[in-house]
Amino acid sequence: MTPSQQANPNPTNSEMDSKTILKPDLTDSQRDELIYQYVGIVVDGMEIKDLVRYATDQLTSYYNEGSLDDLKEDIDNYDEDLYDELVDNVTNPIVLDTNNTGGKY
Repeated sequence: MTPSQQANPNPTNSEMDSKTILKPDLTDSQRDELIYQYVGIVVDGMEIKDLVRYATDQLTSYYNEGSLDDLKEDIDNYDEDLYDELVDNVTNPIVLDTNNTGGKY
Protein backbone atom coordinates (compact mmCIF):
# COMPACT_ATOMS: atom_id res chain seq x y z
CA MET A 1 0.00 0.00 0.00
CA THR A 2 1.43 3.40 -0.97
CA PRO A 3 0.58 6.59 0.90
CA SER A 4 -1.62 9.13 -0.82
CA GLN A 5 0.11 12.34 -1.95
CA GLN A 6 -3.14 14.28 -2.25
CA ALA A 7 -4.91 16.33 0.38
CA ASN A 8 -8.25 15.10 1.61
CA PRO A 9 -10.79 16.71 -0.79
CA ASN A 10 -13.41 16.68 1.99
CA PRO A 11 -11.52 17.62 5.16
CA THR A 12 -13.22 17.41 8.51
CA ASN A 13 -13.46 20.45 10.76
CA SER A 14 -10.68 19.13 13.00
CA GLU A 15 -8.37 18.71 9.99
CA MET A 16 -9.08 22.26 8.86
CA ASP A 17 -8.71 23.65 12.39
CA SER A 18 -5.29 22.04 12.75
CA LYS A 19 -4.09 23.88 9.64
CA THR A 20 -5.45 27.28 10.60
CA ILE A 21 -2.82 29.75 11.73
CA LEU A 22 -4.07 31.94 14.52
CA LYS A 23 -3.37 35.63 14.03
CA PRO A 24 -4.30 37.48 17.19
CA ASP A 25 -5.19 41.13 16.91
CA LEU A 26 -2.39 43.15 18.46
CA THR A 27 -2.64 46.59 19.94
CA ASP A 28 -0.24 49.23 18.60
CA SER A 29 1.80 48.87 21.77
CA GLN A 30 1.98 45.08 21.42
CA ARG A 31 2.97 45.40 17.75
CA ASP A 32 5.71 47.85 18.70
CA GLU A 33 7.00 45.46 21.37
CA LEU A 34 6.89 42.50 18.96
CA ILE A 35 8.92 44.51 16.42
CA TYR A 36 11.35 45.66 19.13
CA GLN A 37 11.97 42.09 20.27
CA TYR A 38 12.37 40.76 16.72
CA VAL A 39 14.77 43.56 15.77
CA GLY A 40 16.82 42.75 18.86
CA ILE A 41 17.08 39.13 17.76
CA VAL A 42 18.04 40.08 14.19
CA VAL A 43 20.65 42.62 15.34
CA ASP A 44 22.13 40.18 17.88
CA GLY A 45 22.65 37.73 15.03
CA MET A 46 24.42 40.24 12.79
CA GLU A 47 28.16 40.67 12.53
CA ILE A 48 29.70 44.14 12.88
CA LYS A 49 30.43 44.40 9.16
CA ASP A 50 26.77 43.66 8.40
CA LEU A 51 25.60 46.27 10.92
CA VAL A 52 27.97 48.84 9.42
CA ARG A 53 26.77 48.03 5.89
CA TYR A 54 23.13 48.30 6.97
CA ALA A 55 23.67 51.60 8.79
CA THR A 56 25.62 52.98 5.82
CA ASP A 57 22.87 51.97 3.37
CA GLN A 58 20.12 53.44 5.56
CA LEU A 59 21.94 56.73 6.18
CA THR A 60 22.83 57.06 2.49
CA SER A 61 19.19 56.55 1.52
CA TYR A 62 18.06 59.04 4.17
CA TYR A 63 20.47 61.76 3.02
CA ASN A 64 19.69 61.12 -0.67
CA GLU A 65 15.99 61.82 -0.02
CA GLY A 66 16.55 65.31 1.36
CA SER A 67 17.77 68.51 -0.23
CA LEU A 68 21.37 69.68 -0.29
CA ASP A 69 20.40 72.37 2.24
CA ASP A 70 19.07 69.67 4.58
CA LEU A 71 22.30 67.71 4.16
CA LYS A 72 24.41 70.81 4.87
CA GLU A 73 22.38 71.50 8.01
CA ASP A 74 22.87 67.93 9.27
CA ILE A 75 26.60 68.06 8.55
CA ASP A 76 26.91 71.49 10.22
CA ASN A 77 25.13 70.14 13.30
CA TYR A 78 27.69 67.32 13.39
CA ASP A 79 30.70 69.64 12.87
CA GLU A 80 30.43 73.22 11.64
CA ASP A 81 33.63 73.02 9.54
CA LEU A 82 33.03 69.58 8.05
CA TYR A 83 30.74 70.57 5.15
CA ASP A 84 33.35 72.87 3.59
CA GLU A 85 36.04 70.21 4.02
CA LEU A 86 33.88 67.52 2.40
CA VAL A 87 32.92 69.81 -0.49
CA ASP A 88 36.61 70.51 -1.02
CA ASN A 89 37.31 66.76 -0.98
CA VAL A 90 34.75 66.03 -3.70
CA THR A 91 35.46 69.05 -5.93
CA ASN A 92 39.28 68.98 -5.99
CA PRO A 93 41.22 66.08 -7.45
CA ILE A 94 43.46 64.32 -5.00
CA VAL A 95 47.06 63.92 -6.11
CA LEU A 96 48.69 60.92 -4.53
CA ASP A 97 52.40 61.31 -3.86
CA THR A 98 53.32 57.70 -4.64
CA ASN A 99 56.99 58.58 -5.13
CA ASN A 100 57.14 60.39 -1.78
CA THR A 101 58.69 63.45 -3.42
CA GLY A 102 56.41 66.07 -1.87
CA GLY A 103 54.49 66.41 -5.13
CA LYS A 104 57.57 67.24 -7.24
CA TYR A 105 58.09 65.08 -10.31
